[in-house]
Amino acid sequence: MREPEELLRVENLKTHFFTDDGVVRAVDGISLRINRGKTLGLVGESGCGKSVTSLSIMRLIAPPGRIVEGEINLRGLDVAKLEEDEMRHIRGNRISMIFQQPTSCLNPVFRVGNQIAESLMIHRGYNKQRARQRAIELLTMVGIPSAKTRNWATTPCRARRINPNPIRGNRG
Repeated sequence: MREPEELLRVENLKTHFFTDDGVVRAVDGISLRINRGKTLGLVGESGCGKSVTSLSIMRLIAPPGRIVEGEINLRGLDVAKLEEDEMRHIRGNRISMIFQQPTSCLNPVFRVGNQIAESLMIHRGYNKQRARQRAIELLTMVGIPSAKTRNWATTPCRARRINPNPIRGNRG
């Protein structure tokens, strides 16, 4: 039997926040592994470190927080040692995070399709036309109505024009 392909391995990850009141050990020694085809859920009380763990893996911890120890290995790549430019290419391409608050994911000022297309242009290197086409495909896959009823390039597509707010609770 073949060994499962390891996608992510985190060893003894510690992320601390250095405040005027002292050190907050938000993540203090978590280790985990995720193999291809498997799912891992982090559950726990509010404030126990679930989000900080995910943000640490993505290397999105802002000061006064800092990863003080541990290894983050993504498909054999030591993420902790990468430069920020290298991380930007990995985020959204090889690893991503679904944030808990929809308001921190989609900007209600901009159209959903445009936000998806922008991400595809940045992270996948798609040109504008290909990014728009793929955004419509993705919206259709998740059940957004009318995502492909019009040609995006010549006429505004209904799905592209949907603001994020109606999408959160229903697919309006």
